[in-house]
Parts: sequence; structure tokens; C-alpha cells
Amino acid sequence: MSGPLTAIDRRRVLTGAGILALLAVTAPACGSKPTPPAVDDLEAQRQLAQRDSDLAAAAGAAAGGPESKALAAALEQVSLERAEHARALATEIARAAGKPLPEAPETTTPTTVPDAPAPTVSQVVNALRAAADSAGKLAISSSGYRAGLLASIAASCTASYAVALVAQS
Repeated sequence: MSGPLTAIDRRRVLTGAGILALLAVTAPACGSKPTPPAVDDLEAQRQLAQRDSDLAAAAGAAAGGPESKALAAALEQVSLERAEHARALATEIARAAGKPLPEAPETTTPTTVPDAPAPTVSQVVNALRAAADSAGKLAISSSGYRAGLLASIAASCTASYAVALVAQS
């Protein structure tokens, strides 16, 4: 019996399967480089964290007097935590963009308007509520380390406004 099927033996089938498997593994490597993840949302979170840090520092500085020493200390702690959030987000932005990590932490000088009233504790609480909500929503749509970072920021902001600042006001 001679026909097209008799010319195919076991060795040719195995060789063909091996070549197909090799092509399947190497073909994706020949494609274009994957696009880096968008970092716009993280940049917005970083700017929000820096603004909140400045807001809490200004409110803490305005909460002078011996009777509000605990409130000033709580606001200073909130300011430090939000500054740390900004640094962690800057590090993740640099990593996701494939850029080298910033060597020195970013520092900004709070912008103050002469004769403007100092921020109040309720303004800081409202800013922290908004930041917790925003970071929490972004954490849900993220994955991996980024989701954990954003969820941690949301939890920290919630603890700050629900425990640390409410207990002091």
C-alpha cells in the first residue's frame, strides 16, 4: 500500500512536533517590546500624597499652643506618612517606567498665600478621606505589588482620619 500516509513515519512526526514547539516558544520573543504600564494614575496619587503632606504640616504648624500639642503631633505624623506615600509612589513610578530610581527624595516647599487662613483639621480629614477613596478604587483595578501599595495607602489614610485625627479633634 503506497500513498501519502506511508511516507510519514514516527520520526518525522516527532521532529515536526519539536520544531512547532520550538517556534511556539521563540515566536513571542521576536515580537515588539510590550508597552510599559501607564503611570498617570500613580502620578496623580503621588501628587495627592505630597499635597496632603503639605496640608497636614501647615495645619500642624497652625495648631500652636500647649493645649493642642497632641493635635500638632498627630498632624505632623500624618504629614510624615503622606510624604512617605509620595516617596513609595515615586519609586513605583520610576520602576514601572523603566527609569532609575530617584537618588534623593523629592522635597517640595508648601505654597502659602499671604494672609490666607491656615488649613483646619477638618480640611485635612476631608483630604485624607478623598485620598483613601481614590487609592482604594485604584487598588481594586490594579494587581500585584501596585495593588498592595495602593491598598496600604488607602488603609493608612483611613486610619489617620478615623483614629488619629478624630481622637485629637
